[in-house]
Amino acid sequence: MTRPADPSTNTTDLSGSPANDGGVHVRPYQRSDRDAAYAINQANLPALGSFETAAELEAMVGRSRITLVGLLNDRVVGLLICLDHTAANGGRNFDWIKSTLGRFAYVDRIALATGTNGQGIGQALYAELLARLETAPDMAGLSLTCEVNLRPPNPGSVRFHERLGFSEIGRKDHGDKAVIYLARPIAAPPGGRNERTMV
Repeated sequence: MTRPADPSTNTTDLSGSPANDGGVHVRPYQRSDRDAAYAINQANLPALGSFETAAELEAMVGRSRITLVGLLNDRVVGLLICLDHTAANGGRNFDWIKSTLGRFAYVDRIALATGTNGQGIGQALYAELLARLETAPDMAGLSLTCEVNLRPPNPGSVRFHERLGFSEIGRKDHGDKAVIYLARPIAAPPGGRNERTMV
């Protein structure tokens, strides 16, 4: 579930500056990243769903298509978990997207360490994810999807995803929270971004 954090809370706002080539490094998740990744996730509550333990995070990583981490000065400061339509137990938002699109890639969550917003980490994580998905034959012609909270509101994340070419494909009120579902082509259209307008 993509819930880049609400700037009105103490969580991280991913709507910062363009990607910074002066130190952000992105690579696949390694087992040694577990504690740092778990701490980042838990620091971004309630914008992200909680894991009761670090082992639960590891289980999600095991179900993912790819999990990436962002580093600054060799320190893990960002986490992105991406599932695809074959994943089991993806959750209610994943299930809504699956019933709507059938085949897709899905950003379950993206989060940054406290105090690292505005350094291009979120953009770098997405750039690496898209680069990997674009070269995967089974992803050809599919969409990258996510959802963002509308209640509690997360306008910074909506703006962040709009800049990356995402547009609305639906909304759902779950009672405890409401979300907007977003999607963009995995392969960027001519001109480098999706020009569809948010509804």
